[in-house]
Amino acid sequence: MILMLDCDVVIDKLILRQPFCEWSSKVFMLGVFGDAELFISTNMLTDIHYILEKELGSQQAQAVLLENVGTLQICGVSAIDAVWAMSQNWTDFEDCLVARAADNVKADYIVTRDNHAFLRSKVPAISPESLMKLLEQSDSVTYREVT
Repeated sequence: MILMLDCDVVIDKLILRQPFCEWSSKVFMLGVFGDAELFISTNMLTDIHYILEKELGSQQAQAVLLENVGTLQICGVSAIDAVWAMSQNWTDFEDCLVARAADNVKADYIVTRDNHAFLRSKVPAISPESLMKLLEQSDSVTYREVT
């Protein structure tokens, strides 16, 4: 399974944002166990760093990203992708780029808390909770974090 993660899901996991981090952490476990390929785009990495920096400071933000980047694959967004996204006239340009990147990597889903933002995407959007429940039903596997 190939998953494009939206910024909110990554940030929820990295700063343990309540009440969302439980489900986002489970999505990350899919990557840790090799049950899914987890993607973010290069421009998302800078957006995530910017938000983490506000919460944690620059050094800690970079450390947290380095600690977790091994679970993620980073895909590029080209100039052609950016021009294409601008031509689509989505309400949120960043979401359009996420959808384009998801299409480029042939993702099965965009994992996000804002499914509505991706109604025009070729790749369907799903929440972390819905994804994990779907996998539990279809694969009879439950992911739990061990503390």
